[in-house]
Amino acid sequence: MSLKIYVAGHKKFCPPFDATYVPIIGGMSTRENKDELADFIGDDTGDNISDLNNIFCELTVQYWIWKNDHSSDFVGLNHYRRYFSKKDHGTNLYYKYMNDMKVVCEGDEIAAGDDFNFSNVDMIAPHRHHGEPVLRQYARHHVLEDMLLVSEQIRDIQPAYVNACDFYFNNCDYFHHTNMIIAKKEIFDAYSEWLFSILMPLADKKFFLNYDKYQKRVMGFLSERLLSVWILKNRRDFAIVEREFLQVREL
Repeated sequence: MSLKIYVAGHKKFCPPFDATYVPIIGGMSTRENKDELADFIGDDTGDNISDLNNIFCELTVQYWIWKNDHSSDFVGLNHYRRYFSKKDHGTNLYYKYMNDMKVVCEGDEIAAGDDFNFSNVDMIAPHRHHGEPVLRQYARHHVLEDMLLVSEQIRDIQPAYVNACDFYFNNCDYFHHTNMIIAKKEIFDAYSEWLFSILMPLADKKFFLNYDKYQKRVMGFLSERLLSVWILKNRRDFAIVEREFLQVREL
């Protein structure tokens, strides 16, 4: 079994010293400091949407994995500050380059690559309850009307998901944070194809043009809720487990 967990960042960072974790820069095509990022792969090669990183956030890396990793059995997406927590096997080692030399340093403990057992698992995702309906929670942090556009897209493009969408929006008080997932590659691909079939047409619209820089990351915010819709609809067909994640200190 081959597993690659891509770690998305937007700047130079210290990746885990573990071969399972593969650092990658999101929005590489838009970065001005590419010389500083020479040690990292970017999401601007092959089939990519790197130039849309300002509205898609880490999803430009998810798109790149979907379209360009054709050799891994399992793939995942983590962030340079967020990783899944360990169960049995952890690592607190990270690395950085100093004077062209790889230097290993210690940091917060996260799940090591060999901590993930897929013998009875198809997908791993984070999960958090908020104690309030998902629409109310979204409205407190973002633009609520965006959720109506998503609902309309699902009805037009993915009608098989209408019931799951309505149930989730009206009855649930959680969402799968951060767009962090690890899954069988074919399942990762199926989810990605579904997700981008909804989001790419939205990206062609003008509703977010006057949003501030933070709210312009709207596709990333919406996808956190759409992952929950997808999981709700497909939970009978796949073995999906939830795992805590943690935010690590930058080194």
